[in-house]
Amino acid sequence: MCKFSFESFANNIVGTWKGEGLGIFPTIKNFEFIEHLVFKKDEQRAIIHYEQRTWLKPSSSQKRRSSHWESGFISFENEEQFFMNNVHENGRMECLNLNEIKMSKDYYQLLFESRLIINDDRMESSKRVWNFNNGKLNYEMFMGTKTVKHQLHLRACLIREI
Repeated sequence: MCKFSFESFANNIVGTWKGEGLGIFPTIKNFEFIEHLVFKKDEQRAIIHYEQRTWLKPSSSQKRRSSHWESGFISFENEEQFFMNNVHENGRMECLNLNEIKMSKDYYQLLFESRLIINDDRMESSKRVWNFNNGKLNYEMFMGTKTVKHQLHLRACLIREI
């Protein structure tokens, strides 16, 4: 097992990632999406900014349309607790703790769990599991609402552009 290095991690994820995913939840119709995710590193601090955009995949009844847009920061500055903060286009803001990092030479798994969600009365909890492995990012996002217990909501596979 390796010791976590911010510089090594940042070098493995900074850039543009593109791919596709699937959304599921009991209160909505399943959907497929296209995603672009960009990670940028602060040159002086142990912070990464990200911007995530998704579009619903076109179907026979509709054209491709914008679906989700969020932006946030992942901070590795406080060695006692790494975290992610983000804001969504609908006004929801999330604060998530980075509770676990698993890694080997070219592999990182990050587990984020919500600590605070505001500006969205429906959502009570979220969890994200990101797996970076040799230029691929597979992730799952779980959420819980007032009417549905915590369960899988999104799953995607992205490829890093060179």
